[in-house]
Amino acid sequence: MRQQNDTLQMNRIRPLFLFYQRNGSTDARASSIAKYFLFLLFLPLLSEGQKIKRSEYNAAEKRWHIETAPVNLKSAPGSKMNVALSAAGSAYSLWLSGSGTSANTVIAGDALIFLLDDDSTVTVKSTAVQNFERKDNSYNHEYQLTQDDLEILSRHNLQALRKYSAEGYNDVYLEKETAGGLKELSTAFLNELKKANLLSLKHTPGFPGGKAVLLGFLNRNLKSSLPLTGAERKFAVVQFVVNADGLVDDLQIKHSAGNVFDNELLRILKRMPRWKPATIDGKRVEAIVTQPLTFLRTGNVVNIRF
Repeated sequence: MRQQNDTLQMNRIRPLFLFYQRNGSTDARASSIAKYFLFLLFLPLLSEGQKIKRSEYNAAEKRWHIETAPVNLKSAPGSKMNVALSAAGSAYSLWLSGSGTSANTVIAGDALIFLLDDDSTVTVKSTAVQNFERKDNSYNHEYQLTQDDLEILSRHNLQALRKYSAEGYNDVYLEKETAGGLKELSTAFLNELKKANLLSLKHTPGFPGGKAVLLGFLNRNLKSSLPLTGAERKFAVVQFVVNADGLVDDLQIKHSAGNVFDNELLRILKRMPRWKPATIDGKRVEAIVTQPLTFLRTGNVVNIRF
């Protein structure tokens, strides 16, 4: 794919070289003009390439690993904030790092809300309990996001964001100079995912009847005797593979809610019927499903919520 793009760029540039060769334009002015056109032609590629820090296929894991370089969202006395994106196969993460006022411990499920320039929002959630460095008051927190989130972020500038933590929340307002940083980063990241064929799932795996039916299935089979007090909540993240035949395999707890809750969750998930498999151009393929969920008590009944 990269070779095809390079060939396309050279085909666009070649007439410039031929023009200057035919006209014997070897003076400094002609050379400067040629360099200027070359710069303009390659500028989009250079800009996007600088945003991608790592893009490689791991043969042992049989999946791609893609990482962007961080871009700055806020740089002011007492508050610095950067954002980066990464992919491990079809699992996407947003990394928020910095120092100052937003340096707090986040717990699993804590939200990071982006306010966009059309007043809509994108919400991503923390994947686990994540601390901060007290020595220099810095942090680097991971949030799970979807392809839909990325596509929305790639179309809009940011106005502000709200970062929830164990201490409450912090609101951060962006300056005009940095408002487009995440938009450009998301665009470059999506393009890199496309090159790695990670955006080609036309239909993602689905539980028969949809998410509402899946939630009903989980709650119908959930034991109400789980040790959960009225105000207490337990957060878990489960991940599994749906193969080309719709069979569920390789069940994993990516974030633990505690042994009792993890075991109960795995017991129920093992009883799931076949899923509708993911498809690429109509062909059934294997895909990974990652699902965050929360255990909570309503009256005398323990429920699961997405």
